[in-house]
Amino acid sequence: MGKPDYIPQNAANFKDFAENFCTQIQTNKDSWNIPNDPVLNLRMLNDTFVDFYNDTICPHTPAQKVSRNNAQANLTKEIRQFVNEFLRFNRVLTDSDRKNLGLHIPDTIKTKHTEVHEEIDFGIRIKSTNNIIIDFKVLGATGKAKPAGYSGAVIIWVLANEKPEKNDDFTGHTLATKTPHTIEFDDDDSGKKVWVKARWQNARGILGRWSEAQSAVVP
Repeated sequence: MGKPDYIPQNAANFKDFAENFCTQIQTNKDSWNIPNDPVLNLRMLNDTFVDFYNDTICPHTPAQKVSRNNAQANLTKEIRQFVNEFLRFNRVLTDSDRKNLGLHIPDTIKTKHTEVHEEIDFGIRIKSTNNIIIDFKVLGATGKAKPAGYSGAVIIWVLANEKPEKNDDFTGHTLATKTPHTIEFDDDDSGKKVWVKARWQNARGILGRWSEAQSAVVP
């Protein structure tokens, strides 16, 4: 049996969880290397849920409850996506950080799992100022679909003149659930060289082999 869901379903418990989650993210976003726009969107959805939740504390109509439930569902979806993209593979987070966020602590006990045999192939395209696009697929495949049952591609990157020697030197990281995937940079990063690597992740969280690093210049 898997672990219970880390996101509560009860509206009151969910409110406490979501408010703490958003507060922790807002406080630590810079040290955890999380962009500002997703944090603002998370807070906006949380504020919307709280408004609808407050309408249902006292006697309320069925329509008000439906609005609260819809707002809770929207925020729940956003939290899951936020965790997958910015927190799940964030090397900066400690077990204490994850506990404070209300997330599961990763299981470090080695057990037998299905191996990821597929290798990843990707290319870098220029989209517009401060953006690059990562197109990825299974190595040797003609189509761009990710392997069946896979979560997506783990992508890491770093701004550096020379190719990094270790994977730990890559400071950016995300789980791209579909291709192509866009990486955004700050205005000050324009003209700098970025190095990118990727690998597959299956639905169990098992990771495949890293690709070779590729580089591009941030437009």
